[in-house]
Amino acid sequence: MGKLMVAVVHDLDADHVITALEDEAHRVTRVRSSGGYLGIENSTLLLGVEDEAMPAVLAILERECSSRDIELPLVLAGRLKEHLPRIVRHGGATVFIADLEATVRI
Repeated sequence: MGKLMVAVVHDLDADHVITALEDEAHRVTRVRSSGGYLGIENSTLLLGVEDEAMPAVLAILERECSSRDIELPLVLAGRLKEHLPRIVRHGGATVFIADLEATVRI
């Protein structure tokens, strides 16, 4: 049985991740997205992956997704208490993994 992997990555990392995945013959679909309290541009990557390929895909995501310091938008910064940081660490990837019942390519 395979897995459905849904990886939410920073938009600046998405091209590198997709290239690395395709170089190793993994199929990937990119959906532009945004979210979180920062409202940052993301890409949501959808992958159908065989169980034995999961460690390789996770290694690519870990290698290609970096975190970075982001200054909070003024709209959010105005809501914060003075003692909270104005710069936050953001990035990396959030990966959701679910069992697939079947994959059908038409």
